[in-house]
Formats: sequence, structure tokens, C-alpha cells
Amino acid sequence: MRFRHAVLVTLLLAVIPIPGAAAPERDDLLVINGLAEQLSHVNRVSGTVVKSVLPLGLAPNRIRHAKGRVLVVNSISDDLWVINDTTHTLERTVGLPEGSNPWDVEPIDDSLCAVSLLLHNAVTLVNYRTGDTLPRTPVGKSPEGMLSLQGRLWVANSGFDFGTFLYDPGTVSVIDPLTHATLTTIPVGTNPQELALAGDGTIHVLCTGNFSDREGIVYILNSQSLGVIDSLPLGGAPGDLVIGIDGAAYVAAGGWVDSGEVYRYDALTRTVLNAEANPWHSAQGVIAVLPRLEGGVFTVCFNGDSIVEHDLAGTVVTGWEVADGPGGMVNISNRLPGDFDDNTLVDATDLAFMIDRVFFGGPPPVHANSIDLNADCFSDATDLAILIDVVFFGRIVAYWGCAQ
Repeated sequence: MRFRHAVLVTLLLAVIPIPGAAAPERDDLLVINGLAEQLSHVNRVSGTVVKSVLPLGLAPNRIRHAKGRVLVVNSISDDLWVINDTTHTLERTVGLPEGSNPWDVEPIDDSLCAVSLLLHNAVTLVNYRTGDTLPRTPVGKSPEGMLSLQGRLWVANSGFDFGTFLYDPGTVSVIDPLTHATLTTIPVGTNPQELALAGDGTIHVLCTGNFSDREGIVYILNSQSLGVIDSLPLGGAPGDLVIGIDGAAYVAAGGWVDSGEVYRYDALTRTVLNAEANPWHSAQGVIAVLPRLEGGVFTVCFNGDSIVEHDLAGTVVTGWEVADGPGGMVNISNRLPGDFDDNTLVDATDLAFMIDRVFFGGPPPVHANSIDLNADCFSDATDLAILIDVVFFGRIVAYWGCAQ
């Protein structure tokens, strides 16, 4: 066995090329600010913040990243903005039905995105490369968050009745956005607002509750059979949900008086880790969350006018002040965990580099963080074992570590 390992190491080392010049490192946060109606830019590489790089429309509500572009829906001006993700310039404005109050936008492919129309109980498709709009698809009452998966669009229908200010039963519509067919409608909890895909293929639906006698709960759906398979009570009135590559689910849970709050649960074992009794604390008014490449989470703090970065243990790493009333953000980065030679691939060449580095004192990687795959601030045999899993077995739980 030792002989076989030696042969493998010899063969891998024989193909190690000399690293070329590193591409400029990029790790940007683009933030929509609902009160200031401005786009902010946080450069994580340099640590600089530009609070206003572009004025937005009226009441920007959601931001998503899509193939070199950033998509922003403005709820009061009823439009979709298509922004270049590098220059931060406006490429086009797409008008949406007047009075429709567009809520969320979800990329579907290299040219199409879906927009949920809160007041029209429908979803519309937009070609964000040309600005053309397609016919609408009716869904449930007051649709909000969406998730695109394998040709299907999952839509969270909050059920809010703008006449009575009460909530009808919440549902999730599963539609074919291209044929406008409704495949099924799934009953869930009160006020479903966001959806997230877990590593086991299930879809998690965050139901906020009615801010009174019905509290937050997550419904878990089978993406194949299109039915509910489990639920997970969280309490409180959480409003946003993301699931990281390691299966940790992070929930924006507000915290509007003293400090902001984040709930957390294991999306694979469905075990609550942090909720009302023991939340992670952040700046005031956590309204949205986004996973970090290093593990942990970014919080978007509406009251605190800030973005706060938390590590895997929940400890605050750093924070940035942005414009007034941030509501959401995207992370645009060319950092790739395991990309030892910085060629945008993770393959046997990177494995050869790491073997040389760990066992033979070979040259360091282009970026030290790229091989600290368990984010423990060291590059060692543990990281090598993870990289073997990544290269040969498709493992995806690899972080951009903290090694400097």
C-alpha cells in the first residue's frame, strides 16, 4: 500500500506546472439599501466601502446575481434593473405591470429570470439580456420568494390579504415557467416567504407566521414527489433563509430593539441549533442573510445600516457601514476553495501541489486561503484529505479558509 501511495505521489508531482501570474482577486458584496434607494459596494479584498455606487429605483426589494449581471427589483417603481456586476453601471430597465409590486427575482438560465408580482398573484418571465417580458403565470395569493430547480419554479405564496390585513393559508406553487403550467400547489404554514435548497435535495420553506399567535416554522418539501415530508418549529418571526454548503441553515430573525438575531439549524439532520432562546447576535434588525465562502454567514442589518460578518462559531469577524436601510445583497467572487494554482479549476494538478506543499515543503499556493479547506487557519493533511474528496468523490464542503 505504501508503494502504491508513493507511485501516486510521484506521478502527481511529475505534472506540477509552475504557477502563473495570479488573476486579480475579487470578492465583492453588492448591497441594496431600501431607504436610501442606493447600491453599496463592499470590497472584501481591500476592505473599502462605497456607500453609493448607483442610485436605484423606488423601494428596491431583492437583488440576485446572474451571469455577469446583477438583477434588482424595485417594488414601488414596478421595474427590474439589470446592472453590470463589474462596472456597476445600469444596462437596462425593464418595466413591469403597473401596480404589481414586484417582490423577488430568480434567475432561471443564461437569459431568463422570473419575477414574482405580489399584488397580481402571478409570476412573469423577463429576458434580462434583451429586456423582453413573457406572459404571466397565475400562482397563489401574494407571491414572494422563489426558487428555480431543474426546470421547475417554486413560488412561496404568503397568502396576505391586502383587504383584511390577515393571512390566508400559505402555499407553495410549483410551476413550469416556460409552459405556464401549474404542476401542483402545496399547503404549508402561515406566511411562507423564502425557499432554500438543501444538500440532500429537499426544499426548505421559511414560514414567518402572522406576527401574533403563529410563529416561525420551516416546512421541508420533497423536490421529486412535490410533497411535505417534515416541519421544524423555530419560533419568533424570521424573514429570510439560506443554506450553506455544509448544510447549516441560517435564518434572519430580526432583533429590532437591542441586538439583531440569527437562528440556525442543521438542514440535513433537521436539528435546531440556535433559535429564540439562544440566537446568534448581530447588529440591530437582521433582515437578510448570505453564506460566507469561509463558512458562517453575512447578516444584512436594516436598523444598523450595516453588513456584519460572522464566522463558523457565530463570532463577529468584521462589519461595514453601508447606506440607509440595507435589505439584501449578493457576493461576487473569484475565490475558489481548493484552487491551489488559481486557474479557476479544482483538479489533480491542485492535488499534486498540495501533496508537494504538505509533505515536501513545496512552494505556497497563489492564495494561502485556497487550501485551508476546513477553515481552521492551517494547511495540513486534513485539508489534503478534503481535497482528495473534492477531486475524486465530488465532495462540496470545502471553505475558502482563514490562513494568511
